[in-house]
Amino acid sequence: MSKSHSTLKSFCSRVCHIKPLTRCQSFLSAKTAIGAGIAWAAAQAVEPHGRPYFAPIAVVSIVQPAISDSLSRALQRVIGVILGVAIALIVSLFLGASAWSIGIIVFAGLLLGRTFRLGSQGVSQVCITALLVFLLGRVTPGYGSERIVETGVGAVVAILVVLLSPSAPTLEVVLSEALAPLRHCSETLRSIGEGVGQVWTRDQALAWRQGARELMQEIDAARNSQEQHQLNARWNLRARDEQGVLSRSEEALQVGERIAAYARLIARALMDGSVDAQAMPRVSAVLLGTASATDTFAARFALGENAIQLRDLSEMVRCMDDAIEGVVSGLDELSGVAPASWLTIATVLTISHWILAELGEASRRHGNSTGELTGRNESKGATV
Repeated sequence: MSKSHSTLKSFCSRVCHIKPLTRCQSFLSAKTAIGAGIAWAAAQAVEPHGRPYFAPIAVVSIVQPAISDSLSRALQRVIGVILGVAIALIVSLFLGASAWSIGIIVFAGLLLGRTFRLGSQGVSQVCITALLVFLLGRVTPGYGSERIVETGVGAVVAILVVLLSPSAPTLEVVLSEALAPLRHCSETLRSIGEGVGQVWTRDQALAWRQGARELMQEIDAARNSQEQHQLNARWNLRARDEQGVLSRSEEALQVGERIAAYARLIARALMDGSVDAQAMPRVSAVLLGTASATDTFAARFALGENAIQLRDLSEMVRCMDDAIEGVVSGLDELSGVAPASWLTIATVLTISHWILAELGEASRRHGNSTGELTGRNESKGATV
């Protein structure tokens, strides 16, 4: 009784916190509905005396926010329907409707779908089509061919709808997703920096190492999302203007990947040195400065090339110079600690320097591209 009460309470809580649909969700729903209506009309034009239920159903199941996902679903659905019709026709030559024939059809559909390496939707489509054609085709002549035609019409309409009105995320979303790992790197470095400023424990080192591992998982997720955006841009005729943003997001992701690897090395070094852990205030200052430099880079990078001003770049360089100065002054700390901690301190300082060098190189590349763009704009103004 208590379990059912908690389940009902959880459901009511989710209902009470329903959020309004986003613009992308509303647009996807509208174009799916329009596509379903067009598919019905197109299928009726192909088969005037039929009732093409499966044409709009195909549109609803195929249209997705990502163009590549829609293309994959369309291909799998068409192949699944063709295989299902073939299985039903073959089995109907030898068996009638019974529990045994139903089981044989499902078994054959699963094996054949997986043999053709279809996804879960394609495999289930093979079985569903085979069952419908096997059971209803006996009383409806030509049902199998009609099913193929309706699905084909629905798939074509769905692809046209997706290609002509692609649902693409805003440029701010694309860049924000690419910069998310970099900002997480900054949070991880800041957490480590605040921790090593006092006497830290092995449990803290374990938490830092776990955080670094999560960084790598976030990098993988961001990489998959970036590849999806790039794949969608290939099919999106309106995405030509987005290539610049995709290039910048790719660069931001690459910087995030390298700094995440460096943060993982720092966490591993502190884990190894946790046996002789002691307060390292200078190392803490270095890591906090490195985290601030990473924050500054991400913030300036998110503004875009057109928005970056020279004073912004100068501010970031000054921030990095302060952190590098902290790295050099941090070497004095070796004289005040046990020799067993020297390797840990030297490793953390060296990797921090690598991070700052990476940010400096990336900012110089970004600054050069900004300068080139400014120069082109000035040339245009002079020409006018």
